[in-house]
Amino acid sequence: MDSIRENGQKLLVVVIVLIIIMAVLVLLISSDDNVSYIISFDDILTAIETFNFSSSFGPLLLFLSLFIGVFAVYFLEFLVSVLRNEFGGVIYMAQTLRLKNHYIVCGGGRIGERIAYLLREQHKPTIILENEETRAVELKKLGFKVLRESALDEKSFKLANAKQAVAVFACLGQDVDNFLVVLDAREANKNAKIFTRCNSIKNIRKFVQLGANEVVLPEIVGADRMVYLSQREKRK
Repeated sequence: MDSIRENGQKLLVVVIVLIIIMAVLVLLISSDDNVSYIISFDDILTAIETFNFSSSFGPLLLFLSLFIGVFAVYFLEFLVSVLRNEFGGVIYMAQTLRLKNHYIVCGGGRIGERIAYLLREQHKPTIILENEETRAVELKKLGFKVLRESALDEKSFKLANAKQAVAVFACLGQDVDNFLVVLDAREANKNAKIFTRCNSIKNIRKFVQLGANEVVLPEIVGADRMVYLSQREKRK
């Protein structure tokens, strides 16, 4: 949606400038040749169609012709972004429908990327749901299969063919977001293993009630690991 909005804004600016240039030319030609606005507008179109810029307003007509080319480029970009948004998900869904016994990682942050990396090392088919465009591009460059959709939208699990997935990892930064991910993932697949990140101990029970099989608190796991390593060093 961000790319559509950006291209739409560019297109709007170009259209406004194009209208202003066209209006100025119509007024100038109409005044200079003493003809109606309709005739002057028709003369402009004829000059552009035939590339005949020999009149006294030739340079302006040439500039208008070039500007129409710019308009065509921005319009094409806008059209492509709309088509990609409308049909890209359908095309991607057709591809992911072939996925079976795969793993879905919800959130492409540091934890999500690490999970996907470890799964890839084990040759497990994995797909990452990442809504942020820049981050999605970065993950794709690293060789990961990425679906640029929000993990908070239940349609994303359909696009990722969650009903055929082995496991789902909820890796978003906020517990409230991971609540929704766990709930949607469980509704999409009753048998999948669901692993979720959790930031607060008091939310562990809630995650289990929503359908999570395992709840992991990164801070606690990290602290436990550091203490374990320190004790191991002492035993040596």
